[in-house]
Amino acid sequence: MQEDKSKIKFDSLSEVQLKEKLSEYRKLIDEIDDELRKNLSARVDLIEAIAEIKKHLGSSTFDAKREEEIFNRISDKLEGNKLHYIQNVFERIIDESRSLQRKILGRK
Repeated sequence: MQEDKSKIKFDSLSEVQLKEKLSEYRKLIDEIDDELRKNLSARVDLIEAIAEIKKHLGSSTFDAKREEEIFNRISDKLEGNKLHYIQNVFERIIDESRSLQRKILGRK
């Protein structure tokens, strides 16, 4: 599906070709965004279920060990911009997950 962008010599493309490539990449991003939306929606469903379980167990919304496991798993084999970007996105996802759990559990 994805070509190796490091092999493309953008400076050798015409303006028309660059605009076509831009459009192509934007369509790919739209497809990825659709998948992300679907997967994040499924994640919210699971977070809501987990919050209900935690409510019955009297558990905390914060689980340092679990969060460390997540970051280790998503960081594996990533470096540079990808590592930084993906870690930041997951920090936000986890923060929002905790916030949703606190809301469900009636905590601040």
